[in-house]
Amino acid sequence: MGLFLSGLLLLCGLTYKKLPALFNRMQTTSFGRTLLTFAFLLGIVLLAYVLVNTIRMVVAIIKKAAPPCTLVVLGCKVYGTKASLMLEERLLAALTFMEKHPEVSCVVSGGKGDDEDISEAECMYQYLVDAGISEERIYLEANSKNTGENIIFSMDIIRREKLCPKLALVSNEFHIYRATKIAEHLGFDAKGIAARTAWWLFPTYFVRELLCIFNEWLRGYQY
Repeated sequence: MGLFLSGLLLLCGLTYKKLPALFNRMQTTSFGRTLLTFAFLLGIVLLAYVLVNTIRMVVAIIKKAAPPCTLVVLGCKVYGTKASLMLEERLLAALTFMEKHPEVSCVVSGGKGDDEDISEAECMYQYLVDAGISEERIYLEANSKNTGENIIFSMDIIRREKLCPKLALVSNEFHIYRATKIAEHLGFDAKGIAARTAWWLFPTYFVRELLCIFNEWLRGYQY
């Protein structure tokens, strides 16, 4: 998507002097007018989609989770055995919440990718233990491969261990809306705890998340 948009902007930049004449010629034919109208309407629809889902993301962030609840830290990339920057951001948010609320337990959720030496759950568990969180407060879910499985498999552990069924999903701010929406469609009570994303990563993952939201809608939130 980034390459396509960058290429389109580059093309416009190289040909900007010819664009007015091209648009004028297109307006002289019915096909050209139809094409311009379609492009305009498509732009309006895309803009509306971005605005609506941005508002949804903001609202989901504002509706913060609070005890009683069980934290579920959603997995993210692990490099070897080290947490990626975004996973570390999620862990910092979880750590802050658990230090503030010592009665809250936590499920760290994420399987092992082909290019990861350990599961995301193991990496998160070790990070929190090293930061001073008691092992008894942390439960590992190391089989999930996506957000839906994170939630479903973590809920299985929560039921088995008789933990609080209200979920506090910990993820980066752009991901909170989709994660809580998936939980809602699965029949779970969930709110979010948003971790701040590094500014240089946010634009890419924000656009990716807009596409993921559309994909979830197409799939009907089926897991």
